[in-house]
Amino acid sequence: MAIFRRTPPPTSPPGTPQAGPPAASGPLPKLNETSRAAPEPLAIVLPAFAALGAITSIAAVAYLAEDRTSDRPRVKRRVDVILKDLETSCLGTAEILRRVIRNSPMFGLLGTAGTPMRFGIVGARVDAQQSQMFIHLVNDVATMLVLASQASFDATNAIEDGEITPPEDLFDRFGEAQQKLNVLLSARANIKTQVEGALHLAESLSHLIRELKTQKPASPKS
Repeated sequence: MAIFRRTPPPTSPPGTPQAGPPAASGPLPKLNETSRAAPEPLAIVLPAFAALGAITSIAAVAYLAEDRTSDRPRVKRRVDVILKDLETSCLGTAEILRRVIRNSPMFGLLGTAGTPMRFGIVGARVDAQQSQMFIHLVNDVATMLVLASQASFDATNAIEDGEITPPEDLFDRFGEAQQKLNVLLSARANIKTQVEGALHLAESLSHLIRELKTQKPASPKS
């Protein structure tokens, strides 16, 4: 299929070579017959944000919880399994963000300091190895998003049913993490700042989850 490239409008007399788009910063693969246009980095970054958002949603149970009724089914999975999955999803998301940072040129973290995070800002090219890495990252972040969503929902239900009894200040810290994530998303910062901020938040959430794992179930009501 033919590809029609857009070129900037001429600003010099006819016959003068036109300058192409500015080169991205950092070491990029040579342009050759095996290189490909770089994939959209937000296809990885935004699912990672969503996974963190699912984890921080645990804060909501502090003000949305209702007493369990006799006809409401309990969570089918064991609490220790739920919290282990929650921790795994958080640590996995943090590692994905680290891999994005380690491959900054490919994901547009360089040369976009003055550009807010948005779709379509990366003009790099990638080689076959980098293309495979992108596919692996897409699979990994999709797995972490599903795991975080399910585990956070089950953890919220377990808390509401009294199977986990975190102190109020732990809810407050999950709520603070949720607010930091919202501020990060609304700040219109560049993609580098967004990814680094999300990584810092993921590391903080992992500590909260470890603390949540230490909370003992409530004693059965007589």
